[in-house]
Amino acid sequence: MNRSKYKTKLLVKLSLLLATCYLLLNCTEDLSLADFEDAFKNYKQELRIEGMLDLTDFSKSVIRVDNTILITDTSLFNGIDDNGDWVSYSDLNDNGKWDEDEPLNDDIGVWLTGPHAPPEGRGNGIPDKGEPHVDDYLEILPQIHDTTMVSVVLRESGSMVAEFEWSWQAGYFDESFGKPGPPSTWEENTNIRYYYGGYIPMPEYADVELQVGVNYTIELTTTDDRIISSSTIPVAPPFNLSWPGTTLDEDTTIVSVDNYASLTFNTPIETNFCGVIMDEVFSEDSLRGFYSSLAVAVKLDTSNGLPFYPANFVGIPLGLYKMSLESYSYEYGNYVYSGLSLRDRGLSNWRDQNGNVILGAFGAKSPLAFYIRFVGSPDLPSG
Repeated sequence: MNRSKYKTKLLVKLSLLLATCYLLLNCTEDLSLADFEDAFKNYKQELRIEGMLDLTDFSKSVIRVDNTILITDTSLFNGIDDNGDWVSYSDLNDNGKWDEDEPLNDDIGVWLTGPHAPPEGRGNGIPDKGEPHVDDYLEILPQIHDTTMVSVVLRESGSMVAEFEWSWQAGYFDESFGKPGPPSTWEENTNIRYYYGGYIPMPEYADVELQVGVNYTIELTTTDDRIISSSTIPVAPPFNLSWPGTTLDEDTTIVSVDNYASLTFNTPIETNFCGVIMDEVFSEDSLRGFYSSLAVAVKLDTSNGLPFYPANFVGIPLGLYKMSLESYSYEYGNYVYSGLSLRDRGLSNWRDQNGNVILGAFGAKSPLAFYIRFVGSPDLPSG
């Protein structure tokens, strides 16, 4: 892709994003999902496949195969604790009501009108919609995962690179429930780790090393003998990291929150999409998801003509974090960036043997991971 075309694409995307934001900010009427039921009454469930190869650790590559659902599907989204794992407050003094010094557990209520209003349903002994373990992923995911693929194979130039197998714990993500507002309030929230199912490399292929710039194809065979495939070309991880005002303590970057140090970096010209993931570190083997976002380069670095990313960490609580900057192959980043399900079919790079589009996207990520410790200025080591 030449740079003039690249710049044009970036400007078009930015214009579309601004137009979308304008429309959203100027729409104030509340609409019920039930108003759209007639538009989807003839909807037929289909497959949605999201696959990601991990160049740093191939064993963490995942191919997720799910059955699509409607958000109006009340058999799934019914506002009820269907699997009985919601836990009310602990009535330590047996007086039949919640007192301020008693644990709320899942009965934390729901903030519907902002961080300064009292939460609705707090400590009422009833599992309210929006509280932890009510219509959550533990109820939904097992009902939409497709575990029936006959085979899932990764190929390069027609030769098999690896075989994948089903796992109910193919990956995980952390979700926080509770009071909205600044990070200083997040420690009061309930955090739950959810595992999702997918196809992962069989153990004998865990040490496979993928290469930047090589075309890889994933091929799935369904129980009705459909062959579904997609290809991606991995790109290099982010580079040219610059972080003025920081110091390095062994493998950890020390950042003073007082100077709001700003990190900048580039990705290869082939993509302008990068993931920024931060996990809180409690011990060597204990991480909790803190922040995750897709970064999009809307301009090129004037010094080298590459996609340019600025990142700033104002408001991050002090402590140790593990950060991962992940270059995404263009087709996957573009799919995630769209965020609009109505455009999925046009963005998907999955096809069956007859050329029919299968919803989803297949891509690759190249992570660059390191540790950050945010400290106050008196604790900043000299260097």
